[in-house]
Amino acid sequence: MTSNKEQEPAVLAQQCFMKKDYVSALQHLNELENLVGNNNKRVQHNKAVVEFMASDMKNVDKFKKAIAQLTNLTFPDIEIKDQNSPCLFYNYAVLLYHSRYYYQCVFLLEKILSFKNIKDSKLYQQIVLLLLEATLCRRTYDKTLEVAKMYGESLKNNNEVGELFERLVNRAQLLLGQKIKLNLKTDSIENIFVIAQQHYINGDVNEAANTLGQYKTLKYTYDLKSQGEDIWAAINNNLGVIYFSIKKPYLASKYFQHAVKEHFKAMESPDSERLIACKDRPLYVFNLGLALLAANNNEGAFECLVEVARHYPNNPRIWLHLAECCVKKCCSEEAQQYTVRKLGSGPHTRILLAKENKEKYSTSGESFAIPSLSLEFAALCLRNAVTLLPSPEEGNDDTSTYLVQAPPGPPINWKQRCEIMNSTLVLQSYILLHLQDPLSALTSANDLLSQPDVSNSHKAWAHIYAAEALINLDRITDAVEHLQPPMIHELVSVMPYQMRDMIAVSVWAKAAVCHILRGDLVTARKILLQINSPRVLPLQMYLEICTGNIENCHTILRKLRFANSSQ
Repeated sequence: MTSNKEQEPAVLAQQCFMKKDYVSALQHLNELENLVGNNNKRVQHNKAVVEFMASDMKNVDKFKKAIAQLTNLTFPDIEIKDQNSPCLFYNYAVLLYHSRYYYQCVFLLEKILSFKNIKDSKLYQQIVLLLLEATLCRRTYDKTLEVAKMYGESLKNNNEVGELFERLVNRAQLLLGQKIKLNLKTDSIENIFVIAQQHYINGDVNEAANTLGQYKTLKYTYDLKSQGEDIWAAINNNLGVIYFSIKKPYLASKYFQHAVKEHFKAMESPDSERLIACKDRPLYVFNLGLALLAANNNEGAFECLVEVARHYPNNPRIWLHLAECCVKKCCSEEAQQYTVRKLGSGPHTRILLAKENKEKYSTSGESFAIPSLSLEFAALCLRNAVTLLPSPEEGNDDTSTYLVQAPPGPPINWKQRCEIMNSTLVLQSYILLHLQDPLSALTSANDLLSQPDVSNSHKAWAHIYAAEALINLDRITDAVEHLQPPMIHELVSVMPYQMRDMIAVSVWAKAAVCHILRGDLVTARKILLQINSPRVLPLQMYLEICTGNIENCHTILRKLRFANSSQ
């Protein structure tokens, strides 16, 4: 119980706080502190909040220290012992949320609600709304709906927060793939984003873009200071996502670049130091990196993804994409360029056929851990990706609950884990072959073939790379086992024509090499004559020379010159 003498400064402090007169509010709290002593936790908590608001929400470190001292916790710890300070712990949860400790935020808010001692209805509403938002940020959408059902009954028909509550629930329903009818009006940018998202998820990308365009008709006061987010960056990012989804990476990259620029401009503002400022640059840069990679701008994509990897080093997708940048840069010319030169004259003429000397491997002597567009760094990236994709615990066969958090993207479920792991292993085998490490390449290919869920295309490439590794290890008989035509035909029969053709060329070329190494040049020549690809022309020429068909060499040379000039 408080005396009348104590109530007066408390009431005056609250009134001043509501009027945003923080200096006067702090004076009244100091008066109250003189009356009740400086060990009163509620007074100290209110002083910390008022001082924080007086700094325009910029003195975040000081506020963190004050809250940590009052809760007896070290940020971001969440072991609660005091059950009588729900408001204090709510403010701590707000700090956790804006610091992107979403798991800790959700855990803390659920703990507060379990105490069932929240008497202030507005505080209860704010706790539930923040819990819904935090579960959405964690991409645990089932959890969002569970929270809404358990705690949201009093929020549904509330005039102040009813629309916000409905919007949060609708976002979770859409992201879970539920077919729902939205009751949201296009009278706010938040509603426009959710409606556009529904069109995007349903595949109506034109309608999604048109809906985003409706922001021009709004009379809004939406800026970094009031909402913590830059509207122009968010709109450009969303338009980029739309165009990227319909395979227009060049156009998408332009929108993502605009998003990065707008966000950079917003971060130059003094308001960027406020707690609520949304620092989403890594997300925009990640999207830009993916678009540039799809547009074959490997250097630009690499720079973007390296920056994102510093923020999110535990995302295996980022490491896989970094490796893809390196491979596309170092091994982009699969149809190898060859130089044809004549040495001597007359009967002493010799024809020299050589690959153009292009540096594929890093020769600078720098550590491979330093980001660079090299195959060595790509191999390191893929090792990171494999490490970040753990198998289920031994004895646990239930993969339905498997989930790996991978911000800034969605969590990785078991099916996605298998796809990423398979892509990683097949690329790893390919890179190790280029790095002249056939034994490790064979291990990666065999690891891929032993995975529980492998697509036919991954299996086919695994057999091809395993065969090449075995050839390099002089294990020809074992290599042939990986190139059995019936097995390969069965694997590629359901693939698109272009992929079937690519795999067929690789398989038959490897089979020809096996026959050459066995000394069966006639069979090897028959196989190569069936392949219509510039990739095997040097091999064909070698066989023609070995079998004495010199005239055919001139024909192959003309084909090589044509292939080189047409690239």
